Amino acid sequence: MLDCVVRYSESDGEKRTRHLDAVGVASRVWSVAKIAGLDQMGVSVRRIEPPNAGTARHYHEIEEEWAYVLSGAGVVRIGPHRLDVRAGSFVAFPPGPRPHHFVADDDSAIVLLEGGERHRDGEVVHYVDLGFRLSRESGQHSDEPGGPEQGDADQCLHVSAAEAFDFQHPVEPRSLRYIRSLHTATGLSRQAVRWAQVRAGSLTTAFHTHDRTEEWVYILEGSAELRVGDERQAVGAGDFIGHRAGSAPHCMEAATELTYLMGGQIDVDDVVLYPEAALQLRGDTLVPL
Repeated sequence: MLDCVVRYSESDGEKRTRHLDAVGVASRVWSVAKIAGLDQMGVSVRRIEPPNAGTARHYHEIEEEWAYVLSGAGVVRIGPHRLDVRAGSFVAFPPGPRPHHFVADDDSAIVLLEGGERHRDGEVVHYVDLGFRLSRESGQHSDEPGGPEQGDADQCLHVSAAEAFDFQHPVEPRSLRYIRSLHTATGLSRQAVRWAQVRAGSLTTAFHTHDRTEEWVYILEGSAELRVGDERQAVGAGDFIGHRAGSAPHCMEAATELTYLMGGQIDVDDVVLYPEAALQLRGDTLVPL
């Protein structure tokens, strides 16, 4: 198997919580992005059994986070809001005092694909119900109660309500994607998350790589042939694929109708290289390599 492909169902994951002892908080986590070698973003699968919460309520001062419900149902708490979520719900967590967590329904587990930024200098995480903050630089400290909790119901969006559009790739005529962008309407500005679908026989994108940013794909339904450099591998539902910045060029060819999530960092200085087309994308402009 290619190193960039992770099938989380083939391992037991890690029991959480890891940093704290909180009653009613328990989940199992598969750190798929880390296994795939990504280090600028974190992406994990988290399974929460009822009646637990997946994490203690918390918020980040700097980092953006997000979660997509793969299966099951439950509630997401965002500050003063309690919002019902189900398979296909996407929730964004911009930084700031919007403490949040997910709670599984009484009768079924909820499974999330969740992600966010990593290793931002000066990051502090506040656990509002436990009375402490956690800094990657200086460890754990007691925390005084803050002001009123913030939050916005528009941070939660079901994929069926997201605006949809067709995208014909300017470099690859065989790549026509049906896309729903999830990050913009929910308040993220540095992390992109999109739902996409392509027909059997189509390419998901042009054969390419990024010079500065990492990207990932999680297959929801269908199967495809993944091409990475000179290697090829069959992939399907439940597979996570991570591509480091500057790694081998890649794309997928759908063997069946293929539905997937894709994401990455938003960086205006990123350059996308298309080696077979002898082109590069700088900003919005295609120029020769």
